[in-house]
Amino acid sequence: MMDLGKRSKICSLAVMLSLLPQTAFAEEWWQDSFATEGSAPCDNNDSIVTFTDKAVEMWEVGCTLEKVQKINRLDAVLLDMTCSDGESTEKRRELLLKLDNKVLRYPQNEVLQRCSELKAQPSQDPKVETSP
Repeated sequence: MMDLGKRSKICSLAVMLSLLPQTAFAEEWWQDSFATEGSAPCDNNDSIVTFTDKAVEMWEVGCTLEKVQKINRLDAVLLDMTCSDGESTEKRRELLLKLDNKVLRYPQNEVLQRCSELKAQPSQDPKVETSP
């Protein structure tokens, strides 16, 4: 029979190994900086929202994530958070749904695009035709 010390070491190792995959893939698809689809690049854009595993940062509003719930069989998460604009604090709940390379944010009902994919739009100067 195994003594108690060996059993506890084996159990500790099993627990550590079971936690390893979660640690290796800590960053989720929704953890990034986004802006409203089709908007200006993220350099000068007040629609930027940044999601991390602990917080959501927006223009003049910061939120602390209280709970993140993954929705089975969907690329979707529910975020329960406490948000503050410096003057008031409120509880919010948002749903993020993955749409190909974009994210649908509800209840705002807006489609967000990754900042890394928003490119500077080339200026479109109309060609002026001159008559001879």
